[in-house]
Amino acid sequence: MLNEINNRLEDIFKFLEDDLELLENELKNRLLSITDNKIDLHNVFKYFFDIRGKRLRPILVLLSAGLVRKESSDLIQGNVIKAATVMELIHNSSLIHDDIIDESSHRRGQATLNHKFNNKIAVLAGDLLYSHAFLIMNKLNFSQVSGILSGCVEKMCRSEIKEIISPYSDFTEYIGLCDAKTADLMSACCKCGALISNAKKDEVTALGNFGTNFGIAYQLTDDFLDDEQPKSFDINLLLQAKIYGEKAKKNLAEFADNEYKKHLLNLVQYVTEKAESVKLEKDFNNEQNKQKELSS
Repeated sequence: MLNEINNRLEDIFKFLEDDLELLENELKNRLLSITDNKIDLHNVFKYFFDIRGKRLRPILVLLSAGLVRKESSDLIQGNVIKAATVMELIHNSSLIHDDIIDESSHRRGQATLNHKFNNKIAVLAGDLLYSHAFLIMNKLNFSQVSGILSGCVEKMCRSEIKEIISPYSDFTEYIGLCDAKTADLMSACCKCGALISNAKKDEVTALGNFGTNFGIAYQLTDDFLDDEQPKSFDINLLLQAKIYGEKAKKNLAEFADNEYKKHLLNLVQYVTEKAESVKLEKDFNNEQNKQKELSS
């Protein structure tokens, strides 16, 4: 079952294969630009980017842009790729800073940047990625997009500070944290992709709402998979993830059916079904272990 679920993501990778290749080339070029051929600086960023994530944020940009695109041009395509690059840089910057705050030693199977080098280098590396991301966006000259991103980063940082000073105590505050630290950036990805493709106002709003609901569903399942169930109140993370996943699907109801819409919906299915599959596997293994203990 898990293989079938993972195939949903592989289908998206295949559908966006050409765009994702352009994204990787753009990221490599940006890496060279950031490091300015300084070998020590290059080694820091190359180490971090050698193990890549799923590129979910850029994928949201690409799928949202494609969903509303009425005309195709090299200029629009180039701007969409640059926007996708910006989102990946901002996301990775936040990961570097999160690892410092959480004093994490490993991410994606390797030592974190702060653990490999030190906190000082990691902080500055994260800051450099943030600043370079905004440099790219400002050169695109989309003031509305720049405003969305600035507000998103501010919200993300505020929520991190609030969580450290005063952790959430109820479900509403917990969902607010999920929104601020994860969903708002995913919403920004969808809105920015749509804006660059000259979407209508209601289309931008709908895709922004999709990104928010998808992002909350994603964070809920991520907390489940990382065994980070809230301790201060009782909540069924997977049930809530399904609820927000259904909200995300409804946000796309007014869009015409096409391949981009299909893959956005499949992205929701991938997130919610993968967590459910892992739960079933855990439950099965626990039951097997109980049977073994009873029979021994």
